[in-house]
Amino acid sequence: MKTILHKRTHVRPMILFGLLFIGLVSSPWAQAQTQWFASVGAQTDDKAGQALAFLPNEIWIHAGDKITWQFQTDEIHTVTFLTADQPRPFFAEGCPGFSADPATYDGTNCVTTPPMVKGQTFTVIFPKAGNFKLACLVHEDQTGLIHVLDRSMTLPHGQAFYDRQGARQQRNLLSETR
Repeated sequence: MKTILHKRTHVRPMILFGLLFIGLVSSPWAQAQTQWFASVGAQTDDKAGQALAFLPNEIWIHAGDKITWQFQTDEIHTVTFLTADQPRPFFAEGCPGFSADPATYDGTNCVTTPPMVKGQTFTVIFPKAGNFKLACLVHEDQTGLIHVLDRSMTLPHGQAFYDRQGARQQRNLLSETR
């Protein structure tokens, strides 16, 4: 009889652990977060033509996902997300200051890189759903849009689509510079 009681005391913690594990797996934070990639700017081989753009300039992701932007030009750019009513700051001042990499953006705080150039990267994590405007503080007309959907919603595209779209946008913009 003592052996049976001893075994039951080991079963109870296992059951509690199992219930806790099931609860964590079914929670939204336990779902896999996706890493997305995009580019900042483009230039011709001779550096005479510049594309002042985020490539692609519009992306749909899930809440909790992150995007890493790779800077593709010798021309300086920033990856910046301002708050709704925030005036556009001077690029060298940040918003104020510069964000650590990776940064988290939910619309309530400003996130920005310092001016960056070819080969550098910056990652932003988007913890909640919303539509967020992306801007370069150096180039006033360089903007993009990130649509962050609830994890229960289906995304319209995958990374391969965004890679093709970014390459197509880059070709079109650089061909206009010639």
